[in-house]
Amino acid sequence: MNPIAIAALECLLLSAFVCPAASGQDTVSPRFEVASVKRVGAKADFSDATMSGGPGTPDPAKITWVQPLSRLLVVAYGIDFDQIAGPGLLGSEFYSIVANVAPGTTKEQVSLMWRNLLAERFHLKAHLVKRDFPAYELSVAKSGAKLRKSGDSPYIPEAGFPVPPPGVKWAISAAPPRNIHLTFRDYSMEEFAQRVGWPLGAMRVSGGYTPGRVVNLTRLAGTYDFTLEFAGLWGPGGAFPPQLPDGQSDTAPGLFDALRIQLGLRLEQKKIPVDVLVVDSVDRVPVET
Repeated sequence: MNPIAIAALECLLLSAFVCPAASGQDTVSPRFEVASVKRVGAKADFSDATMSGGPGTPDPAKITWVQPLSRLLVVAYGIDFDQIAGPGLLGSEFYSIVANVAPGTTKEQVSLMWRNLLAERFHLKAHLVKRDFPAYELSVAKSGAKLRKSGDSPYIPEAGFPVPPPGVKWAISAAPPRNIHLTFRDYSMEEFAQRVGWPLGAMRVSGGYTPGRVVNLTRLAGTYDFTLEFAGLWGPGGAFPPQLPDGQSDTAPGLFDALRIQLGLRLEQKKIPVDVLVVDSVDRVPVET
């Protein structure tokens, strides 16, 4: 196959992720009906960043953001901040963006709109590479899963655990000496794999857990109602002391044991190849019209 054909094939395979932004070809739609993009300037942190509007919000027809380019890349390509490699301006330069969205536009379509905006207003050029990232694989333990499918029996709140409010699928609380209580309702394993990193990222957890990606390998379909209790410290500095007084010990297991004993699940640390978006070039001053 000749080089031109190979390049065309690669672009076809990656078009949903990078190629339209990299090549400038008009292959991705839709676009924002109207979009104003203006450079605000360099900022040291995210304290002045704002995000409002868009599908799934009270104002779905209008997006108003003050964000750095890195945030636009995260939303446009469905990646995390650590999956972006490029010049420092990606995180330091902030931009004011006001965009009108047609009624009925989905979040997926808005992601495509962001890609087009990056290509047209910032002349973004980028490519993909694979890099190994630390991650955890969530799988079923040898003993088998210990989960109750949602709807198999009436939901009865478990004593000592929080009850999610109407319209919310999970809840968290704490109990002495330093036990974290989580309740999940109508939760899929894919959701749980994503959620389990949130409380652990905000807490210090016994058992050597280091926050990272959690990949769902359980192959468990449907949704489940369940609770989870483990020993941890809640929030910056912890809701409980980092060390218990002499003679006291945790009454809840560490995270890894809790998952295995209570849910029949296994969390194992691995390294997995992850797509990284490498930004080759991007304009500091965007096209405003």
